[in-house]
Amino acid sequence: MSTLSPERLQRFFERFPLLKPTLQKLNEASIPFAIGGSGCLFVLGNERLPDDVDIFLPNEYHDQADAIFGCKSYYYTSAQENVRNSNPEGSHSMQLTSDLVLTIAGKTYDLHVTDDILAHRLEAIFEETPIFFYPPEDVLLTKALMQRGPDVGKHDIEDVRAFMQIYSDLRMGYALQRIQALGAEERVRTLLS
Repeated sequence: MSTLSPERLQRFFERFPLLKPTLQKLNEASIPFAIGGSGCLFVLGNERLPDDVDIFLPNEYHDQADAIFGCKSYYYTSAQENVRNSNPEGSHSMQLTSDLVLTIAGKTYDLHVTDDILAHRLEAIFEETPIFFYPPEDVLLTKALMQRGPDVGKHDIEDVRAFMQIYSDLRMGYALQRIQALGAEERVRTLLS
């Protein structure tokens, strides 16, 4: 990752003390994961500090992860989102996430972690711990689909616009492939162009 700075990674891990032991357990169990959301964008250069860490898992690994952490999943459902979450150590600063499905303007977008997403993850090492980040293109796509604002405690549009100004390594071919596969061209066109 050409734009990843060790200082930013250090700051991220200091902000979330449960992150390193959580990732170590996932790695030891060979559970594929990817840090997404504003945490991923922050590590890659976005200025806004994240409030929590979203660790995305393939759907079929969530039960195994819950067993490792001794936690129980729950589904969060809103007008536009249905997602499975669980919180290692009971901390809402650390969230395991899978089964993400959005319904926006009558259209459904299944955003589960696929083999293609796993193949496009970004990788780093922090204090001998392998870390995988969600493809930033997919983070932007999710935020561009959701378009949540400060009225619900989110900054999706702000994050997309800020990140696109500072990150020059976007793989636009991959982004366009994902947008087309989801049929999301109309919804995200103005934000991701």
